[in-house]
Amino acid sequence: MAGFRGKRDEKALIAALKRGDEAAFRDLFRKHQPSLLAFSRTFLRDASAAEEAVQETWLALISGIDRFEERSTLKSWLFSVLANIARTKAKRNGRTISFTDAGYNEPSVDADRFSGDGSWLSPPDKWSEINPERILGDRQLLDHALAELEQLPPSQRAVVTLRDLEGLSSEETCAILELSEGNQRILLHRGRTRIRAAIDKLLTLHSGSR
Repeated sequence: MAGFRGKRDEKALIAALKRGDEAAFRDLFRKHQPSLLAFSRTFLRDASAAEEAVQETWLALISGIDRFEERSTLKSWLFSVLANIARTKAKRNGRTISFTDAGYNEPSVDADRFSGDGSWLSPPDKWSEINPERILGDRQLLDHALAELEQLPPSQRAVVTLRDLEGLSSEETCAILELSEGNQRILLHRGRTRIRAAIDKLLTLHSGSR
């Protein structure tokens, strides 16, 4: 079955899901299952609990698709439902994640990267130049970036995942994580900075070994 792309194709996908088209559901499942599992683990570090939350999300889709009013994209809706389910499970397990603590006191970059007058000793590449397309072009860079993503605090990891891996807008990300726009920007900046610093080190090692 061909994948659905674009707004017109999403409407066709939603219509197919509402008709109970199993092929449409399988197509959607294959497309989003890995990403949903990764996002679920932001809230639930236990693999079985994370998988259970994703299963409940798919069940919510099946039972609620007839009531879906298309006020958001289907992808955004899926992540929003999963966030609510996973957040509830995390609280039940005595684990809470604060998305309001944006890390104002956390340094963005190591102090030893600056000279005495505050200027860069070695300026980092712009984020726009270390983007997902560039990272995907180098498997080692991709693995390194994903490993660093896993080390981020949960709040930063969730924001970077939704914005940079899933391509959701800041508005969608704020709605899913129940964040203010200001906190979302700070968390995104902190997460991107840490990943960028890790990639900078890898690129420096590569250039130094030539």
